[in-house]
Amino acid sequence: MKSAVNGERADSTALGARPPFPPCDRGGPLFGPNKMKLGIFGLNVSSAGGLTAAKDRHEISWSQNRRLVQQAEAAGFEAAVPFARWRGFEGASNPWGESFEPYTWAAGLAAVTSRIAVVSTSHVLTVSPIMAAKQISTIDHISDGRAVLNTVSGWFQKELKMFGVGEFDHDARYAYADEWMEILLRLWTQSDTFDFDGRYLNARDAYQQPKSIQSPRPPVMNAAFSPVGHAFAARWADIAFVSPDSGNPASAREKATTLRELASSFGRQIQVWASASVLTASTESEARREFAHFLEDEADVQARANCIEWTMGGARIPAEKQKTVGSSYPLVGSAEQVAERIVALSAAGIDGLCLTWMNYERGLPHFISEVLPLLEQAKVRQVSA
Repeated sequence: MKSAVNGERADSTALGARPPFPPCDRGGPLFGPNKMKLGIFGLNVSSAGGLTAAKDRHEISWSQNRRLVQQAEAAGFEAAVPFARWRGFEGASNPWGESFEPYTWAAGLAAVTSRIAVVSTSHVLTVSPIMAAKQISTIDHISDGRAVLNTVSGWFQKELKMFGVGEFDHDARYAYADEWMEILLRLWTQSDTFDFDGRYLNARDAYQQPKSIQSPRPPVMNAAFSPVGHAFAARWADIAFVSPDSGNPASAREKATTLRELASSFGRQIQVWASASVLTASTESEARREFAHFLEDEADVQARANCIEWTMGGARIPAEKQKTVGSSYPLVGSAEQVAERIVALSAAGIDGLCLTWMNYERGLPHFISEVLPLLEQAKVRQVSA
């Protein structure tokens, strides 16, 4: 049996009126008991923790990615979340220039893990919603119900032009994404075939079987930071990201509260996460020396300038802040200091953190052995099994 899209609904601007789909399945890893949930983030991309040319920066191999995710899973992390990247920032070391494609990455990890949520990060402009819906449902079956979709609308024009979609401006990308999400969620939740006539997308006799194991649908993440992007996240995402001001938990509280209130206006409840760059050492001074090693002494200055020009329109950024372009909320210091800052973010209303390291093979084990027990003592994490 076929259903049709109402003519008014085909206009993507009408989609903001109400959330048309049921909440996601909340039985998976992202909805467990830990107050502060943790994701290992970006390890599928070279130099994920920062734009550095240091010889000990993060480099990728499949065996390494598999081992690190299994290590995070054994420590109780809730999610493995990839970047979606198609090219780097050139310069001396081309940071972010090597990457594993997120859907196949998630499928591969689904087969070699048993508890952690496996996330695929997808640029909505680069893949059909019909393909994305089928891919995530397939990964959900491989993982026995642990697949998550992280949607991004794209901000790197050099990448988008590779796909022939670089002409979309910021707001048009989100209007396109509204239609993309409606098609995707209808495929996940409807048994009837349907037609869709939108401003940007069309589908005829759209259909998907089998449905995902997670019922009525898998969870959706979204990382968007503009007002239009936050409105999109509030309408569609189950887990949405905010970007707190560096070292300022008060800004995390303000941004998380605003995003939750926006979701509530659509009759929805969401988790609010943030991404953070971690560098721990025995002392704060040692951690800051290592931080400077990566982002000052061995900085890829040309790649950093390219990043600012290509993704921020050449914005004027103070020299001190330029050092951390390509990184996120800094968690730099001793294990005790990093744990205290994570607890402060939890108290500010952040439900989860996606964590990157300059060197994952050193940083992740140190975090697991030194920081996690402190988070358990602070009761934002349960004691790992």
